Amino acid sequence: MACTNTAPGINAFATQSKQQNLADAPSNNSEFNDANCDYACLDGDGTVTRSGLSYSQLTGTGGISLQNYSHYAVPANAANPLNQFSGTLTLSIVNGTLTEQGTSLAGSYTNPNRLPDFSFQFVQHGTHLIPLQRQLIATSHPSWEYLLLPGRVWQEHGDNGYSRVALPFALQEVNANCTHNGVMTFLFKDDGSVSKLAYQIAQETCQYFKFNLHGKLNASYQSAIISGATAIKTAYVQEVAARLPVKPISALATDYPQAGIVLAYIASDQSASHLSAYGVYYNGVHYAGNCATRQGNYPFCGLMALPSYSTAKSVVAGFALMRLEQKYGGNQRELVISDYVSECATSRWADVSFGQTLDMATGNYNSTGASVDEGAQATIDNFFLAGSHQAKIQHACAYPRQAAPGSQFVYHSSDTFILSRAMQQYYRSMAGTSADYYSELLVKELWQPLQLSPLTHHSKRTYDAQTQPFAGYGLSFISDDLIKLGRFAHQQQGQINGQQLLDAGMLQDAMQLGSNGGLSTGTASSRYRYGFWAYDLSDSTQLGCANPSWVPYMSGFGGIGVVMLPNQMVYYYVSDNSEYGFTKTVKELAKISPVCS
Repeated sequence: MACTNTAPGINAFATQSKQQNLADAPSNNSEFNDANCDYACLDGDGTVTRSGLSYSQLTGTGGISLQNYSHYAVPANAANPLNQFSGTLTLSIVNGTLTEQGTSLAGSYTNPNRLPDFSFQFVQHGTHLIPLQRQLIATSHPSWEYLLLPGRVWQEHGDNGYSRVALPFALQEVNANCTHNGVMTFLFKDDGSVSKLAYQIAQETCQYFKFNLHGKLNASYQSAIISGATAIKTAYVQEVAARLPVKPISALATDYPQAGIVLAYIASDQSASHLSAYGVYYNGVHYAGNCATRQGNYPFCGLMALPSYSTAKSVVAGFALMRLEQKYGGNQRELVISDYVSECATSRWADVSFGQTLDMATGNYNSTGASVDEGAQATIDNFFLAGSHQAKIQHACAYPRQAAPGSQFVYHSSDTFILSRAMQQYYRSMAGTSADYYSELLVKELWQPLQLSPLTHHSKRTYDAQTQPFAGYGLSFISDDLIKLGRFAHQQQGQINGQQLLDAGMLQDAMQLGSNGGLSTGTASSRYRYGFWAYDLSDSTQLGCANPSWVPYMSGFGGIGVVMLPNQMVYYYVSDNSEYGFTKTVKELAKISPVCS
C-alpha cells in the first residue's frame, strides 16, 4: 500500500522545511516507497550516503564518537519504514564518555556519565515513534531523570532491511531543573532484531554544569501489542495538529519586507553559544530560530525539552492563584498564610496574604539586596538541595520579620513554595483531601484546553509522601508551550473559548493593564506583580520610547524569558549564561509593529 497521509504538522523545526520538500518531491516506485505508511509519510527511495552512524557502526563492536547531529536527523531521501515498532526497548547501561564544556562540576555529581536504567514502551505511527511515558520519569539514578520525546522511523538501503530510529530525549537533574538534550539512534526489525544504540548529548540549558556525553549501548527489543495503541496514536495526531504553524525565523524578513529587519539582531541579547532556543509569535505564526548545539543544529528543535526555571512562578503560582480567585468567586488572594501552612508561625505569617506571597512582599527576609537571600548558602543547602517538603518549608517559613507585608519586594523562591503549599491546602478544603491544584486547576482546566504538550502535565514535586509541587520552578516545556502560555496571559486575557478562567483584575495588574503594576524590584524601570516581571521600555536607550511603556514578561534562571509585547507579539528565548535582556531584539521587532506607548 502506498503512503496515504503526509502530516502537515511535522514536529521538528529543523525538519519541517525538509519534510515539505519531501512532500513536494516526485514519488518513487520502489519497494521502500510502497511500504505501509499511515502518518507523516516520506517520498524518498532510501538511497542515502551515510558517513556517520552507519549500519556497520551500529552493529559492530567499535566505539562511536561525537557526531554532527545531521547524522541523527531524517535524511532528505529517507523512505517509509518497512518495520513497525511496538513494544519495549531495554538498554544495558554502561558508562559513557563525558567531557565538561567550560564548567568544573562533574565531581560533585554521582555517576553523571551514566544514563539511568532504560526500559520503556513505544508505539509507532507511520514514521513517528511515540513513547508511552510523556512526562518526567523518575529513576533510581542519583543525578538524572528522563524526558522522552517522540522520534522518527525511516528506511535506508544501507541498513540491510532494518528500519532506523532517531529518538530525542533529555536528562533532567534530580530535584532541579537543569536539562541536557540528546538523541538516541538504533536499527530494528519486526522479528525483534535490534542493533546497538548510539546516543549523544551536546547541548543543555544549565548555567552551572555543561558537558558532552556520548556512548554506545547494547539494546533489546521485546515486540508486543501495546494496549490502547489506537487511542495513543489518535491523541498524538491531535497533539501535533494543535501546534502553532511554524516558519523559520528568516521568514520574518520575507513576510514583512517593508520593515527592513536585521535577522542577526534577533536574540542578540544572548550569547549564541549559550542559546538553546528562541522565536517570535506574530499574526498566528511561530517564527522559530534554530536550536544550535556544539555538534550542529539539534534535529528535533520543536521538541527540545526546555526547563521552566522561574517562569513557573508566573504560570504555576500566578495562574493557580488567579484560577482559584476566578473559580471560587471570592477574595482568595487575601487569605492568610498561617491559616493554611502550619509550619509558618503566626507571629510572622498571620498578616501575610496569598497575594503578598505571590508578590514576594511578605516582609520576612534577611536582606533586601538583589538575590542575597536567594543565593545564600543556607538557601542552597536547606531549600534548593533539600528533597522533602518538611525541610523546604522549614527553611521557607523561618525568615525574620523586617518590614510590613506588601511594602518591600525581596526575591524568594521559597515564598513561592509557601504559596504552593497554601494553595494546595486551601484547594483541598474546597475540593477534597486528595485534590491536587496542579493536576486539576492547571493541567485539566488550563493546560489541556490550551493544547500544551504532555511535558507540561508534570511538575517537579518534593521527593516524599507530600509530593508538593515546587511552583517556583520544575516544569518542562517545548517552545510551542511558551508561546501559548504568553498568548493566553496577554492576548487572550485569561480566556479560553470565550470563558474567563483567570481572575481578570489580577491578570490585568500582572499584564500592566490595571491600576497596580506592582512593587519596584530595585530600580524605577522594573516591577513585579503576581508572579510576572515588568520592564519600562522608556528606560532603554535602544528603543527611545518617549512615554512609560511597561512590558510584562516571565523570567527564568540563567537567561530565560517570555516577553509579551503590546504589538501582540510574544518573544521567547531560552539560554544559560545569565543574560536576561531583550531590548536589542525588541528594537528590531518594533520595526514590524511599534511597541512604545
